Amino acid sequence: MTLPLAPEDIRAYLGQNTDTTARNYSASRREKGNGMMKRRFLLKGIGTLGLTSMLPASAFARSAWAASRDRGAPLREFAACWLTPASTEGPYYFDIGELRMDIRRDSKSDVLHDGIPLTLTMRIVNADCQPVAGVLVDIWHANREGLYSGYVQPHGDTVGEDFLRGTQVTDPQGECRFVTSYPGWYPGRATHIHFKVRLSSMSYVTSQFAFEDRVNTAVYDTALYSARGQNPTSNAADGVFRDATPEHLLLTVTEDAATGGYAGTFTIGIDTPTAVEDAPRPGQVWLGENYPNPFAANTMLPFSLPSSRHVELSVFDAAGREQVQLLDAEMSVGRHDVPFQVGDLPSGYYFYRLRAGEDVRMREMLLLR
Repeated sequence: MTLPLAPEDIRAYLGQNTDTTARNYSASRREKGNGMMKRRFLLKGIGTLGLTSMLPASAFARSAWAASRDRGAPLREFAACWLTPASTEGPYYFDIGELRMDIRRDSKSDVLHDGIPLTLTMRIVNADCQPVAGVLVDIWHANREGLYSGYVQPHGDTVGEDFLRGTQVTDPQGECRFVTSYPGWYPGRATHIHFKVRLSSMSYVTSQFAFEDRVNTAVYDTALYSARGQNPTSNAADGVFRDATPEHLLLTVTEDAATGGYAGTFTIGIDTPTAVEDAPRPGQVWLGENYPNPFAANTMLPFSLPSSRHVELSVFDAAGREQVQLLDAEMSVGRHDVPFQVGDLPSGYYFYRLRAGEDVRMREMLLLR
């Protein structure tokens, strides 16, 4: 049986449990001739308009100013922008194929990786300081023992686990939120969280941000963290940050009385895509970008298997509700291209998820009527 793509956190993101307005999926540009906006038009001019071209400019201006006003933030936040410096992805990234806001639990064992609560808002803007809606934001980081999920590491083996990593989609204000725990440290690195901003196979920026040294000191003095002591590597001594306050790569947090932890907003400035990650890799399950994308009536969903496996391939709407299951069968090794007829589905973003044995992959696609 296919499980829903997203838990109640996704419904909250879409405004069913919050005051967030519903997402507007209208498109402003269509290619002449066939009436469908191709990817090159969707991404055209991202350095000046980004994906905000998918909404009326006046709506974005109102939402940006309103968001700033409602948060009590100074309006100068939208007066000048920057491109967030790219940094190493690190050895511990993988896409878990799930949209989730609360990333503290392992999805299989339900083990809670607790720590001091951290409520994290990621805000994505383009070079014109306009919010960028509809992009995927991945974050991943170590637990309070300094371990990442999913890998064999010098001080632990977490293969098969997926705690403290997840994906969210930016709303019309260019924001998404995560609930997590304050990260621990591991030898040789300052305390940090990794992030990636992407649209399907197109990566806009992959980087990581640090925390203020004074906050790290306070956190690691608490009972939950004190057994491991203080992190001996400061931001200034770190090989990536190399500064006590690395420019555009530092998260400033404040105490959050509601959770007993911290809360912070990290703004990411993006421009043109930096990489295309859309090719099968030997020995790995691969889920490719649907083609065409965007599409109007039908599209093909490609995937490749390194060995024969039981496969489930399903399409979900932006609220995480399954719309159709395309496959639930044993499939042979090699590439497969599965047709998807949209029927009477409305325009908007949809997600398709592949389960192949223990491997899970997920991508998004854009239906434009």
